[in-house]
Amino acid sequence: MSTFRWGVIGTGGIARSFAEDLKRLDGHSVAGVGSRSLASAEKFAEQFPDAAPYGSYEELVSADVDAIYVATPHPMHYENSLLAMRAGKPVLCEKAFTVNAKEARALVAYAQENRIPLMEAMWSRFLPHLQQVKQLVSDGVLGEITNIVADHGQFIPYERAPRLWEPELGGGALLDLGIYPLTLAHLILGSPVSIHAEATLTDKKVDLNTSMVLRYASGAHALLSCTMASRGSVSAMIVGDKARIEIDGSFYAPTSFRVITRDGDVTEYPKRYEGLGLREEAFEFARVVRSGEIESPLMTHQTSIELMEMMDAIRAQIGVTYPSE
Repeated sequence: MSTFRWGVIGTGGIARSFAEDLKRLDGHSVAGVGSRSLASAEKFAEQFPDAAPYGSYEELVSADVDAIYVATPHPMHYENSLLAMRAGKPVLCEKAFTVNAKEARALVAYAQENRIPLMEAMWSRFLPHLQQVKQLVSDGVLGEITNIVADHGQFIPYERAPRLWEPELGGGALLDLGIYPLTLAHLILGSPVSIHAEATLTDKKVDLNTSMVLRYASGAHALLSCTMASRGSVSAMIVGDKARIEIDGSFYAPTSFRVITRDGDVTEYPKRYEGLGLREEAFEFARVVRSGEIESPLMTHQTSIELMEMMDAIRAQIGVTYPSE
C-alpha cells in the first residue's frame, strides 16, 4: 500500500509531537507543513525532510497530500478545517474540536453533506490501554458503574504556555486539560443528564481551576477536575459494584492500570507501549479515508458534538466566553 501523506497545519508543539510519533508508524509521512510564516514552516521541515514547507495554509491544502492534520489553537480549528475540506482534503482536527458546539455541528454538517472524512484528534480514545479499559467495562468485569473520578492538573504558568492564558486563543484549563477527564467519562458512560461546575477564573476571565460533577441516567456520578495552577495526580478511577479500575498518571496517555475487586484481588496491566501514542489516531484516520468512510466508530461525529455541548454547558455555568463567539 502506498505511503499515506500528511499535510500539517501549524508548527507548534503538538504538530511536532504528531510528526515525531508518525516516525514509528510504517507507511505514513509528513509530506507538507503550512504556516502563516514561511520561515516557521521551513524550520519545521528541517526536522522532517519529507515535508515541503508552505508559507500559507491555502498552499498546503492545495498540495499533493492525502489528509490534513489541523494543529492550530482552538479558535482557528473551525476555519482551518473548513478550508481543508473545501479543498477536498480529509481532516484530522486537534482537540478541542472547536470552541463551541455550534462550530462543531457546522463542520460535521459540511463533512457529511460533501462526503469528506473528518475526525477529532482526541488521541487518548485510540490508545490500547483505554480500549482495553472500555472492553473490561463492556464485559461486566466492574459490574454496574457507580463513579468515575479523574484529575488533570498541570502546572502551566504564563511563560510556559501564553496561549492558555489568552481568551482570544481559547485559553483556560477546560478546553486543553478538562477535555481529557470529560472524554474518559463519555467513553464509559456517554452523555450526562446534568452537569454542575465551579471554577476560579484568571483576571482575563479564562478558567484557571475547574471542578465538575456529572450525573447520569443510571445514577452514576463522575467527579472531574482540571487546573493550570498545580500538578495533580493526573490519574483516574472507574468504580463499579464488583470491582474498580485504577489508571495511573497520566491516565490519558500510554500508561499502566489495574483491576481491584471488592474483595481486594488485584490484576495488573503494565504499560508496554512505546512512543507518545499520537500515531494511533493517524492509523485509524488513514483507515477511515482508505475505506471510503467519513467518520470513525472510535470517535464519531456525534461524540465530538456531545463533548462540545458538555463544555458549552460548563462554560455557561462558570462564565467563560471567547471573543470569537
